Amino acid sequence: MNLKQLEAFYWLTKLENFQKVADHVGLTQPAISARISGLEDSIGAPLLDRQASNFTLTDQGQVVAEFAENFLNLAEQLATRMKDSQKRRLTIGLVGMVTLSWGVTLRRKLAAERPDELVDFISGGNADLNPLIRSGAIDLAFVTGEAGLPQVGGSFSVQYHVGWVARPDVVGTLTRPLTPGELRELPLVLYPRSSPLYAPVAEMIGETRRRPKARHMANSLGMISDMVRAGYGVAAMPLAAVERELANGLLVEVPATVQLAPMDVRCVHLNKARRAQAEAALALARLAAEEWCRAHPRYMRFSEG
Repeated sequence: MNLKQLEAFYWLTKLENFQKVADHVGLTQPAISARISGLEDSIGAPLLDRQASNFTLTDQGQVVAEFAENFLNLAEQLATRMKDSQKRRLTIGLVGMVTLSWGVTLRRKLAAERPDELVDFISGGNADLNPLIRSGAIDLAFVTGEAGLPQVGGSFSVQYHVGWVARPDVVGTLTRPLTPGELRELPLVLYPRSSPLYAPVAEMIGETRRRPKARHMANSLGMISDMVRAGYGVAAMPLAAVERELANGLLVEVPATVQLAPMDVRCVHLNKARRAQAEAALALARLAAEEWCRAHPRYMRFSEG
């Protein structure tokens, strides 16, 4: 399997015609057919349903199509990075908790301290950032411990308190902490299975059992926060993301008899090829995180090392 085969298959899924793909990439139709056949040989399964009257992917083809697009995106990002001859561009990956808290302070510090450097921020979950880390498309990455990557030596961590939140009209008057079973009876807004918060929440409330109320899902902390604000249901989330709403009463914290573990965010990647720039940004990140945690001590805690 190689990138040229994946490129040919990607365009075939978009154009649905071998000759159109050949014209698009500047090859002959037999060359495209050979690349698709070679990819099928590598996969060990047919990717096209050749018995169908219209262009149709097999189940294996659907899976490979998704991966092909991801591989091509990563290849383009890597090529762009390698062409950056000026080396005055930095890319920083942030999970949503950081994006909505001290990430904005980091952005301001970088603009003030390193005005000649262009900095790109990429916000996403662990599953989104991990491929970019592996490909070298990110210079610094701040993710949760569940990503399974070692912390950069001499770095820092930020612990985010996780709790249940909702609009007051969704939960009514609460006189005592709710049990996991009672939480399961409420309409819930959940993370996808790829999120590090899905498993502990699902285990706590017994999500595999009966679901008496609605179950909503969003794939980012920002969207989950918006859905909770809109009244879709109750969600377990890092409370720092909705600290303002909790303070002004738009949202309330829902007490629970079982507490969820805090989320620990740390730097897990530093581009060694651009070590000086990355370490300078990491030092500013430390200052930004510590400053934010001092100003918002209720739901966050800064730790050295």
